Amino acid sequence: MARLIPSICPSSAPPGEQMFFRRLKDDPDTQNWIVLHSLDLAKHLNNVSGEADFVVIVPGHGVLVVEVKSHRTVVVDDDGWHLGHDTLDQRGPFKQASEAMHSVRKYLMGIDSSFGSLVMWSAACFSHCDFRQKSPEWHDWQVIDRSRITSAPISRIIIGILSKGRALLESKNLACARETEKHASKDRCEAVACALRPKFEIAMSPKARRRELDENLLSLTEEQFTALDQSSLNPRVIFSGPAGSGKTVLAMEALRRKVVSREVTNPALFCYNKLLGADLTRRAVEAMPGVRVGHIDSWLSEVAASQIMPGDRSDPDFFNRILASRAIDALLSDSASFKPFDFLVVDEAQDLLKPHLLDVLDLALDGGLAAGRWCMFGDFVGQDIYCQGTMGMERFIDERCPSASRFLLNTNCRNTRAISEYIVTLGKLTPPYSKVLRPDDRIDPELEFWSRSEEQKSKAITFIEACLSDGFKAADIVLLSPKGQGALGKKLETDPHWSGRVGPYPAGVGKISHATIQGFKGLEAPVVLVTDFEAMDDSHQQSLFYIGLSRALHRLGVFLHEDLKPFVRSII
Repeated sequence: MARLIPSICPSSAPPGEQMFFRRLKDDPDTQNWIVLHSLDLAKHLNNVSGEADFVVIVPGHGVLVVEVKSHRTVVVDDDGWHLGHDTLDQRGPFKQASEAMHSVRKYLMGIDSSFGSLVMWSAACFSHCDFRQKSPEWHDWQVIDRSRITSAPISRIIIGILSKGRALLESKNLACARETEKHASKDRCEAVACALRPKFEIAMSPKARRRELDENLLSLTEEQFTALDQSSLNPRVIFSGPAGSGKTVLAMEALRRKVVSREVTNPALFCYNKLLGADLTRRAVEAMPGVRVGHIDSWLSEVAASQIMPGDRSDPDFFNRILASRAIDALLSDSASFKPFDFLVVDEAQDLLKPHLLDVLDLALDGGLAAGRWCMFGDFVGQDIYCQGTMGMERFIDERCPSASRFLLNTNCRNTRAISEYIVTLGKLTPPYSKVLRPDDRIDPELEFWSRSEEQKSKAITFIEACLSDGFKAADIVLLSPKGQGALGKKLETDPHWSGRVGPYPAGVGKISHATIQGFKGLEAPVVLVTDFEAMDDSHQQSLFYIGLSRALHRLGVFLHEDLKPFVRSII
């Protein structure tokens, strides 16, 4: 496989770039290749700055600069290129790739003029559509479209383009076409890579290291995708696992696979938590436009809109039973135009195992829960804070779907090793994780005891300021509390020194967030402060504590009342 720099494709990269990255990474015939992804060009040929999506350095052949477009539609008119729903681009991908390639060549020759003997060419990749248009502005062989990239190894495609480019240069009797194998030797290719992207790891900043950890986090979560592969033949599957085992990522991936493969036409994903629902909706807009993803109560409100009676919303039981009942009435009405879902994904499923919600889902799913196609993801022991055993997994299977299969997830792919140990010990996770994928960053969580609320506030501020000094942004930090009123986060929000710098999650850019643990369930943050715990005398408090501990990606601060010292000593 190729050596890719960086070694992980960021989750924020467009889907086309992620696919191109994986093709290069997985192709065995790219061995000894060097691939630079997202190379910034401070000295661009025509613009103030620019970027090359991929610079592929192939020993014995040369260098190919590739511009990747993930759009599903391409329209070219008198004004220029219209890619998907993006704004107008007058240059187009072929011009972008060519300018980036010439900018790279000019930079290299400024370092060493002998780099001019390298064969360098450019290409445009349309990862999600077929591109068959011809023009004197590009050669047919410079096009990498959906059909081509899915029918041939990426190594063969790239070598083919460089070979065509070399042949064209030879026909023009240009010197750079001669002795390509000599000028594109392995050592020469290493020199090109070092010139374009020096090994910055030796001086990587804390911020860059955390970014790399975040990118590795996605890669580690992808190891869990084997669970989806192994259960793909089962139409109804329950994935059960503790906090940090990648359930939400797997839920979104399960839905994405069905959408991309076009196995389904009307899928949906629901969760019970409002904040998580909003987060999933945001994630789905770009990746799966038009697919119903989000908070189940939001969907129920839309379905039941015509059936909701005056006074219903003021009833304290509205969200517990009335809303679901009205939704069922709407679905059963003769005038209902609802099209049943042909695939259903439920995240944080332990929160939705309530008879009235299951009745609605049973009616809304083609074939019902007993015979329809669905998968559920949940922590049916540690995070059951809403249903409180009303209907556990065993009863759900017995009464609603005896044919459901089960899959156990027990690998932690979210938290660092030190934080995972806190989850297992203080959170009383039983059984413990079978494996923790993330390496030990040698930074332990901080455990502080307080006797007065002002003392907790002072210690929490010290922890926050230390994290900010380490390079974390304010938006990376979330304060979690088991209570709404009187929570430390709300106190900071009204503190004169912190006013305007703290707000309810998501507080936005430049602000620290606060939330209840109940409301933040299913989400995560780089820095988490677990605050306001004064007692641990029932299973509900213990569950909230476990959930709070497991939200942290990089830093964890735990602030407990001194009355809990015996509780901690009994565990540690």
